[in-house]
Amino acid sequence: MTMINTPTDYTRDENWMYRPENPELPADVFYLYPTAYYKTPQGPMVCDASHQGMRLRAREHVDYKGSAFLTAGNYFVPYYRQAALECLLNLDITENEAAFAQGPVTDCLGAFHHYITHLNQGRPFILAGHSQGSLMMQCILSEYFKKHPEVQQRMIAAYCIGFAVTRDFMKKNPHLKFAQGRQDLGSIISYNTEAPGYTGPNITLAPEALVINPISWRRDETLAPAAQSLGSRIVLRDARGCVTAVEDRPHFADAQLDLKRGVVVCSTVPAADFRVIGQEAAFPQGVMHTADYPLYYYDLRKNAEERAAAWFSGGACGI
Repeated sequence: MTMINTPTDYTRDENWMYRPENPELPADVFYLYPTAYYKTPQGPMVCDASHQGMRLRAREHVDYKGSAFLTAGNYFVPYYRQAALECLLNLDITENEAAFAQGPVTDCLGAFHHYITHLNQGRPFILAGHSQGSLMMQCILSEYFKKHPEVQQRMIAAYCIGFAVTRDFMKKNPHLKFAQGRQDLGSIISYNTEAPGYTGPNITLAPEALVINPISWRRDETLAPAAQSLGSRIVLRDARGCVTAVEDRPHFADAQLDLKRGVVVCSTVPAADFRVIGQEAAFPQGVMHTADYPLYYYDLRKNAEERAAAWFSGGACGI
């Protein structure tokens, strides 16, 4: 299995998508984008952080989706070596672990350590990510925080969206806690979005996945109707996949938890509108992976702002 094995140098400006020279806000956001590397037949399983195609797709994601957190803190986004989607589809667990460990894990831990050591300057921070980025974030939460509990004490929240956070993961990491409500601090927020009635495979799920409703911020199966949502941010594309417009749609998506499956179910939006074109084998229709951020964009923004405000007010509530 061919991989890129040179760790990324985070002392170099070009290896950061966003790294403000003069942070103005009292808190930070450290963001890890989802899989943006599309492997060619002859390409390596893990791409270099300088891969131009990966960088272009990563920047588009951050600008249109990850930007939900821009108002909550100074934005720090490293470019990192990425594993191809094929790694998650590969049934050889040993090869999968090697691909991630020799690229994404090393880079994301390295980027975060550089950020904490040289860029953070003691500010509280939000961790956020999607898909592969959220999987890598779990390495920060488990590995890095076990070694650096003093750093964890400054974490406002961790938005591990689009990749399951499981009961087993939490059991193995008793220093972590999963969110119970709207403003509890130092907690993990996670969910995956699916269409009603979908029961098929979803590579971002795992048994006993934990989940929270991104509209009501409750952990039960009470429906949060679209009327309660603060709004969605939808990217429109032409037949070639190029972005043609970005639309804000108030009260567009509802959300209801399926606790047994460990997902958020959205019933007000056609699942076909969020197909992952060209990757249907990995994300069958009904898996609304690309909708995780767009459908609840302004709910996520408001929640990050509220948690940051709760941090600086010196208190938090669980509901």
